[in-house]
Amino acid sequence: MTVPSTLISIRITEEELALLESRVGLDGARNRSDVIRSAIREFLTGQPLLPDMDQIKITVGRSTKQRLGQLYELLGITPEQAAQQGLQDYVIRLIKEEAGINDTLDSAVAAAREQTIKRKEFHQ
Repeated sequence: MTVPSTLISIRITEEELALLESRVGLDGARNRSDVIRSAIREFLTGQPLLPDMDQIKITVGRSTKQRLGQLYELLGITPEQAAQQGLQDYVIRLIKEEAGINDTLDSAVAAAREQTIKRKEFHQ
């Protein structure tokens, strides 16, 4: 049973039309309308839930896509969940590395200050 749909008209450039045509036949799209409906669905469902949130699109190669599929099959972890966890781990690692660098610099400055000869004219 088909769902009733509304016909709309849009204007696009020749370049956009060529890109649209290049997607026909991929991912189950049988025609331009299928491609456009899919793009609209992806756009609307992929929007962040809160105004301060943002979305990142990541392009992956064939082997990564296969591994992500296996991860989902084995553990039920979606590619989005894996990417989010990877980003969180990356940010935590960078924060720790920066904290280590800051500690090293603070120690070096403190050591340099200790080695500085104190002069009477600079102290009361």
